Amino acid sequence: LQPQGFESSDSSLVCKLHKALYGLKQAPRQWFERLQSSLLLLGFKPSKCDPSLFVFNSNNDTIYLLVYVDDIIITSNNTILLHNTISKLNKAFSLKHLGSLDYFLGIEVHHLPNGSLLLTQSKYLRDLLTRTHMLESSPVSTPMQSTCKLTKLGSAALDDPFMYRSVVGALQYATITRPE
Repeated sequence: LQPQGFESSDSSLVCKLHKALYGLKQAPRQWFERLQSSLLLLGFKPSKCDPSLFVFNSNNDTIYLLVYVDDIIITSNNTILLHNTISKLNKAFSLKHLGSLDYFLGIEVHHLPNGSLLLTQSKYLRDLLTRTHMLESSPVSTPMQSTCKLTKLGSAALDDPFMYRSVVGALQYATITRPE
């Protein structure tokens, strides 16, 4: 199948794309590079710890912009500067404001009356307990029996190794992202 506008009877010819198309494997990188160059032009600097976090500083005003795939979280201590920045970004990109941040990547965000934020993982962990049918289980101080005797032969194979790996991964994620 030949692209529209490309007519050739030679089947050994290929068409080289000069820009990324949505859905191709290089599209996310192209999109991020375009976003990053726009942010750099606006005066943002990428964080040294996290390349998806961009920081803008001007006098006492700061804007934090976090990118995750095609989602952007943006916050500032100056609402006028924040709205101006969003307006500038909206000219370059088609933005869709989804409202106040309440839940992101397993972390609940509660807006407190004094303007600060409370981050919790209660919902994420409750959902994990529900998925593993352990919501009604009693908590223990040590998750493993102290009298357990391990053998060289091991134990019976797991009923669902995929579920086990999924739960271990979810627990690791909860551990490394816990908002302390």
